[in-house]
Amino acid sequence: MGFGHISLLSKLWSNYIVPLGYYSESVKHALIALGCSHRAFLDDWPDEHGLGTQQMYKEMATRQYAKAIYCTSQDMNDLSPTTIRTSLVSCLVFICLEIIQGRYDKAMQHLRSGSRIMRSLAEAATSTHTSAVLSPTQRCMAETVSNYYDQLCDVSDMFMAIGCDTAYLLEQGEVIPDLSFFFRGGHNSSKDSSEPFTSADEARYALHLVDEGFGKFLGYSFRGSLPMPWTDFLNVPEDMSPIEEEGWPGEWVVARHRFDVWSARLAAYTKNLKSDPSTPQSELWEVRLLSFMQMDWSLIIKCLEAPTTQHSHRQAFQDLLEDAESLVYAEDAELKHPVFTLAADVIPRMVFIAGYSGELDLQQRAIALLYAMRRKEGMWDSREIASVLEAILAARECSTWDKEYEKVSLPRLAKMLESLKLYEGNGTIPMATLVDQVAS
Repeated sequence: MGFGHISLLSKLWSNYIVPLGYYSESVKHALIALGCSHRAFLDDWPDEHGLGTQQMYKEMATRQYAKAIYCTSQDMNDLSPTTIRTSLVSCLVFICLEIIQGRYDKAMQHLRSGSRIMRSLAEAATSTHTSAVLSPTQRCMAETVSNYYDQLCDVSDMFMAIGCDTAYLLEQGEVIPDLSFFFRGGHNSSKDSSEPFTSADEARYALHLVDEGFGKFLGYSFRGSLPMPWTDFLNVPEDMSPIEEEGWPGEWVVARHRFDVWSARLAAYTKNLKSDPSTPQSELWEVRLLSFMQMDWSLIIKCLEAPTTQHSHRQAFQDLLEDAESLVYAEDAELKHPVFTLAADVIPRMVFIAGYSGELDLQQRAIALLYAMRRKEGMWDSREIASVLEAILAARECSTWDKEYEKVSLPRLAKMLESLKLYEGNGTIPMATLVDQVAS
């Protein structure tokens, strides 16, 4: 299992979450269940000898998951700073497990449950300054925040990162409550643009803030606030902005400035790494990935701020696609096994190309790459999304399909394809289960 080369998440996992498994029954069983699920996930494309083994791991995961749920419920009945923290960790593990097994609606429920606990912790800590009388539960929560604030900030970072990536998939406002109470001012993304990042971890965290800034303004949709069909995204009048007709609002200006500062700092950081012969290849690869994500945001900004015909943007889309192909095949040239990572790095960018380029050959090439990469990046599943995008291209040839249907998110499109029986084999699409979670 991976973390998209995010050292912050990797360190939290290895230094905090895994060690807890030795002391907490709920975390132990949750981790075993996750390990079994991940092993079955790796055998998701088995040969004729692997089917029995895959089923065995799935059954083991089910048994361990049931034990973990039971232990977690017992922990919450015996509230203490320890059980609060183990319950939050179990929640994070449950999210990963449900995503791997394709139960995105359940993963969303765990994401929101954990986030609500974090929110309650923040409210309890705030209440110590505003209320003279606290309940035993509030006192316990306030004590937990007081003694373990830094740990809780790390856990909150994971909830917020998963929440942000999921919000872009749903094209919906924030899917979890505000957890800014656990934002540490030390991660300041508005530093001088001439100051390079000190680590990939710092650059990643600052990029997350960029994603959040743009997301809050755009409604977590690459199309901005106008409900346009995906392939019409760039077909807007030359004299009109897809977001605002009368100038750019302050929120956009702030988000844009944050991105510009981030880009300048990334360039300086990249230059420093490349000039040092002792720089590990893993760091150079991470910088390359960050540069790819910068290229993607630059193209989105260009499309929003200077809308023009699709043809004039073709080269930019093609360059982004070629960079993605290079990254995917460089990371795992043979692509023997599927990959699970919590960070949605590559797949959303391929969806952007497949959905918005308006060039059939680029769309098909992006879909082919999604099939080939066999990745789950959070709730973004490359093969599932590729099949949905391919089904949309085929559905346009059917009389029952209306292009107006495409003015919704991918999960809603998946639900429509199911209901209209336009999905291959009339099968079910796991991503469609998220539709019922949008309004919850």
